[in-house]
Amino acid sequence: MSQEILEAAIDAVRGGQFQEGISGLQRVASQVRPPNKMYYSANIWLVRAYKESGQLPAAIRLCRQLATSSHPKVQVWAQQALPVLRQPANVSSGLDFF
Repeated sequence: MSQEILEAAIDAVRGGQFQEGISGLQRVASQVRPPNKMYYSANIWLVRAYKESGQLPAAIRLCRQLATSSHPKVQVWAQQALPVLRQPANVSSGLDFF
């Protein structure tokens, strides 16, 4: 069930329906725990959804948590994402890694 919710939430974010996506991603993130891959996927997509919906403080706060993850790839991703999230809004950021 969580996999279907995750996929629908990611599709919502990709389609610009951020609040719907955030709701689904938060649900998945609260239902599964590390080291479950869905936990990390949901949280990484939450960072993107928060940023894209203008909730930058929430994106940065969650990204900081992910930067201390025990999962090495997630930790590296978050450490690379933090400086991009902190750039001024008018700077082209190249968020290709999101």
